Amino acid sequence: MPWRDRLRGEPVDWLLEPDSPAVRYLALRDLLDLPGDDPELQAARRAAHAEGPIAAILDAMHPEGYWAKPGPGYLPKYRSTVWSLIMLAQLGASVTADERIARACAYFLDQALAPGGQLASNSAPSATVDCLQGNMCWALVTLGYDDARLAPAYEWLARSVTGDDACRSVRAPGPVAGQSRIVTWPIAAIVAGRAGRVLGEP
Repeated sequence: MPWRDRLRGEPVDWLLEPDSPAVRYLALRDLLDLPGDDPELQAARRAAHAEGPIAAILDAMHPEGYWAKPGPGYLPKYRSTVWSLIMLAQLGASVTADERIARACAYFLDQALAPGGQLASNSAPSATVDCLQGNMCWALVTLGYDDARLAPAYEWLARSVTGDDACRSVRAPGPVAGQSRIVTWPIAAIVAGRAGRVLGEP
């Protein structure tokens, strides 16, 4: 039975009201499944980036591409670069809609990416944890950010799950309890077609 048939009322009309552009955009995209080239969806996306939470987050960004303070952006929690990028991805923001998003993604990789592909809270491989790696790989690919530097980040993520020897010098292989779901998010995004050329696909 379709999920909408289980409801006592019709919530979609309320979610599509124009007074909340961000909610309307996500409802059109995720509930009505409008294709990316649909004119109504494109107009809603432009509106969602112009006002509401996406616009507020971007307005708080430093011109160099970070939030709260310069650096890898893990701290202060929930206000800095890591958390701002995750929230933008959850809200449906896109690098094609505002150039500041690509600038922030590039800044994050400049500051947080270790030589081995780890995304670390202080740019050192020892500061890598599965939840950070999974969340940020998912956020960057969901935002539509295309950067060759993400390929080793995904490779490291996959090896941390499978227990490949390449990760054992950092810590014991395998995600800690409760994080397995997080590290599969970016992989699911790739399968869903959101990754573009991140992994060298044509």
